[in-house]
Amino acid sequence: MAIVWKVSHPERLIIAYGKEAVTATDILYSADTFARTGINTYRKLFDLTRLTGTMSQADLRLVGERMKVRATGQPFGPIAVVVSTDGLAGSARIFQAAAEAERPVRIFRDFASARIWLDETAPPDQIPEVPHD
Repeated sequence: MAIVWKVSHPERLIIAYGKEAVTATDILYSADTFARTGINTYRKLFDLTRLTGTMSQADLRLVGERMKVRATGQPFGPIAVVVSTDGLAGSARIFQAAAEAERPVRIFRDFASARIWLDETAPPDQIPEVPHD
């Protein structure tokens, strides 16, 4: 799997790491898992600094549009995307434009800035915790 994630229920935060090449299927599988487990409302930080390539523009738009549809009319936490290159930033902007709905999506060059933005935009105590095992 090209995306691995950790969930912090106390922080209402999902931190996902992309490794090597991430596909639309990888992202949609992750999104399906978040929906199935009820953690869509949590804040999401996608660290894509370890990617070796990008998806096609068509795939980026497809994923963004599907994420937007999922977020329409239901609680869905903000997304921070961390990238390391201009090429990845451009790809992330395509996703951002297609995915923005009732929750914000923002692109960053470093993890710390992304985390600060999430904490300011959606403090953990304002997001309901999902029951878990």
